[in-house]
Parts: sequence; structure tokens; C-alpha cells
Amino acid sequence: MNLKVGSKVFYPSHGAGWIRDKKEIEFDGKKNIYFEFEFINSSLTISTPIDNVENLNVREVFPQKDIKEKITVLKKRVYKNPKTTDFNKLVEIFKKLEEQATIESAIEVIQYCNHIKRQRERDGRLIPVSIENELTRAIGDIVGELAVSANTELKTAANTFEKITGISTKSLNLD
Repeated sequence: MNLKVGSKVFYPSHGAGWIRDKKEIEFDGKKNIYFEFEFINSSLTISTPIDNVENLNVREVFPQKDIKEKITVLKKRVYKNPKTTDFNKLVEIFKKLEEQATIESAIEVIQYCNHIKRQRERDGRLIPVSIENELTRAIGDIVGELAVSANTELKTAANTFEKITGISTKSLNLD
């Protein structure tokens, strides 16, 4: 991977953004070279040793065309059965998918959450906050990556996501 200052990246657990700086930091008596990351959906910046970036599954942002192509599946297949109702297993599945840090894994989270929501609504049961949070995170990850890739604002990327998928982005609170 050829990351450098200015690269558009996706950083698992933080989302899409850019490498804004490369600097030497001394920590615990040892000097290392770090990348400083800035994220589109947060005012947070973090520094990570360059040697550790690949271990964290940090990757380059996909081209806008590829993202749009991949998310079209959500228009046709909004639901996907996770094949378990065990909440602990679901949490495990979501964690593994988040660690993969791909568009496809975020799509799968959206499909699973939509399936669970639909089932619970049919049964007249409440939808767990954790399912809503997973759904919001997955949608936010895709919208953020779309925005960074297209050099546009989150709101514009959210509108594009909604047009392609038919899935609401209101939970992102971008207004």
C-alpha cells in the first residue's frame, strides 16, 4: 500500500478521511514516524505509527464509481438473514464485519440490521438500540467513504446514497 500525506483512507472504527501529516513522535524514549489522520465525520485527529497502519486494516478509499456500483445491491436486497437470533453471536458477527472494513462488510451489516428490524416489527417487538447503532454506523461508513472519494460534503454523499439504495440516512443527523 502506498499511503502518503494527502491519501484518502478508510480507518476501521473511525471511518473515512485523509492522511494530513507525517511526523516523528517520541514515545516512551523511542522515536517513530507517525501518520496523522483527519476524519470527515469527526473533529478527531489521531496519530498512528506508520509501521502499524497495515495491521489496523487502514486502506485507501475506493473510487466513487466503485462505491456506487457496490451499494446498488441494497436497492435489490435490503434484507439478509444473519441465520442467528442469539444476540451474542450477532454482536460477534458485527464485530468481525467491522474489522474487515470493506464496503461489502458494511452492506452486509445494513442487510442484517434491516432483516432484524423487519422481523421485530412483524412480531411487535422493540428494536434494540444496538441494532439501530450498528445500522447507523454502517450507513455512516459508506456515506463517509463516498464523500471523501467524491471530494464532497457528507450531506451530498448521503443524498447520493439514498438515491442509489432507497435507504434513509436520517439517523446520521446531517441537517
